[in-house]
Amino acid sequence: MIPCPQKSCTYRLPTGLLLLPFLLLLLLQPANAQPIVERKHKPITIAEYIDLYKGIAISEMKRTQIPASIIMAQGIIESRFGNSYLAVKARNHFGIKCHKGWKGMRILARDDEEEECFRKYKSAYASYIDHSNFLTNSQRYSSLFKLQTTDFTQWAKGLKEAGYATEPTYANQITSLINDYRLFTLDQMATGSNCNCNEQIIATPMSYNGLRTVFFDCDVTPKQVQLAYNISPEKLSKFNGFGATDTIRANTIVYLQQPKRKPSSEFSRHVAAPNETLESIAHLYGIKLNSLYKRNGLNKSQPLSAGQTVYLRGKKSKNSAAQTNEARLQEAGSKLSYVVKTGDTLFSLAQRFNTSVDTIKRVNKLKSDSILTGQKLKIIAD
Repeated sequence: MIPCPQKSCTYRLPTGLLLLPFLLLLLLQPANAQPIVERKHKPITIAEYIDLYKGIAISEMKRTQIPASIIMAQGIIESRFGNSYLAVKARNHFGIKCHKGWKGMRILARDDEEEECFRKYKSAYASYIDHSNFLTNSQRYSSLFKLQTTDFTQWAKGLKEAGYATEPTYANQITSLINDYRLFTLDQMATGSNCNCNEQIIATPMSYNGLRTVFFDCDVTPKQVQLAYNISPEKLSKFNGFGATDTIRANTIVYLQQPKRKPSSEFSRHVAAPNETLESIAHLYGIKLNSLYKRNGLNKSQPLSAGQTVYLRGKKSKNSAAQTNEARLQEAGSKLSYVVKTGDTLFSLAQRFNTSVDTIKRVNKLKSDSILTGQKLKIIAD
């Protein structure tokens, strides 16, 4: 390098050397690499937010009996109709905090002047599913499910009384939104019959569990979906289980790509609701049915019981269920009264409570292996 003749000047690298790091970076990039661009959030209106997520709200009402109007109004308030920091950065549309046992992604954000841990999701759809699960699986909100699904006023009051939000006017905010935007019509759509789409259908696909999915606000046929999205009948059936002559009900999630072995990382287990099946749970989370059977050590002849834990990720511990139920027996003095639910068998109860079929039969003076729904049994640990 030529010495600088003046004390105040600085050395300059030749232009070729300045470009060298940039050229090396280009050479090291994969051929199909895409430039990393941070997208700016484009604010949306309340009407646009409703149009985006009403299908999910209606679908969740059908699944959990939480009014779609309540789900939609809460989403609008908690996420500032999709424009809040948590909604944009964490896709958290309901302000749900981490709480004990949360194993998904996390984000720190201010709440009541303090920085707290909030749940982070990979999609808005996952946030809606988790919100429903959060309400249905929490004892704090159990009284809500005794209300009529059409009584959104009492649902709003119940959420406030149960402590969902600290804002004194929270219930009034919910009911005002429902009335102003006629969100109660979503409840009617969830419980009533839906019109058929006779014309060509098209809806904007959304991403869930890394898969392209779509909702329609009317009943459609597999043939219409195949034509609209250029997907073969075989693939549509394989991804969703639809038959060629089936009617796809309005606001049913339709997968345009093959489900995965595991769900989005936010979800590790699911508590079965009444009448839920492994098929419906697999469809809900966008995972393969066979993977769910294997992960839980179940077969197609074993129905689910309400309240049964279904493992979505990892492998079910062979001893976990037995240990939990054994602890319940110990708390009850090694004796437990149990009401038989649909799908229960002596074998499944023996496994669940870490006892034996013979012990259950002996204690209850049963002459056969048959048990009836609603029958009361005494369960004693071996």
